[in-house]
Amino acid sequence: MRKLLLGAAAISLSGCSFLGIGGGNSQYGYNAPVYGASYGAPASKCAPGHAVLANGNCLSRLNIEGGIGVSYNVGGDVITGDEATFAGTDVRNVEFKDAYERGRRAEAGFSYATNANTKVTAMAFIDKAESAGEQDFGTIDGRDFTGSLSDYRSTGLELGVRRYFNPRPAPIVRSLRPYIEARVGAAYQDSVYIDNAAVGGDALGRVALKESGWVPSAAGLIGVETPLTRFSTIGLETGIRYTGKTDAVDDNFGPAPFEGLAEGGERISVPLMLRGRYRF
Repeated sequence: MRKLLLGAAAISLSGCSFLGIGGGNSQYGYNAPVYGASYGAPASKCAPGHAVLANGNCLSRLNIEGGIGVSYNVGGDVITGDEATFAGTDVRNVEFKDAYERGRRAEAGFSYATNANTKVTAMAFIDKAESAGEQDFGTIDGRDFTGSLSDYRSTGLELGVRRYFNPRPAPIVRSLRPYIEARVGAAYQDSVYIDNAAVGGDALGRVALKESGWVPSAAGLIGVETPLTRFSTIGLETGIRYTGKTDAVDDNFGPAPFEGLAEGGERISVPLMLRGRYRF
């Protein structure tokens, strides 16, 4: 199992997935002193940029972090049939989980330890999901309305605060240390289209649905970490994530019979990330 974790760490490091932690509890390896007693030198000789903790260990302030993983769509509508105002439009709500495949997410950034158990984080990210293919949206004037959504892509930056709890002994690995984190930020979403749109077999081609633009993002996360080497850890993280919506393309979805169909776009997802970090 130790070899497996080492292998996973190597993969995550190659994909910019370092993870930072700098707490106390040096007996579990999370804040091993730079010149600490466990390495045979006086614990008070901290390197520049390190703070001395009450127990004499050295606190690493700056960390490189990152992660790779998947993102499960669990809420939010892409097409809002229940908002349609034209009497001849009978279109269903199309949810993210139906319109898109499981997403992929990658993050990279920094964290700074304010004390042994708290970090502030700054993470850049990219989140993508491929289209699930052709959809039967419903009918317009009794004729079938079909098409497929274009791929979803958002990139952005989030700032957060992470709080660590005490490490706990664990089988196989040296120990596990749980944490919680809250983040807020902004994401730039690419435009969304209905590809191969057709009504009653009459092709409409590619129809613009949502404009591109900046939207708010927020997340509540939980995770666990385990020491990997003297200066690095690896862990798993999940939680709940919210991403806002951009404006509808009025030229296509303002007039009847499409009016009201593009009022969705808010996305709720559950990430599952393999995280890594390196502390200086």
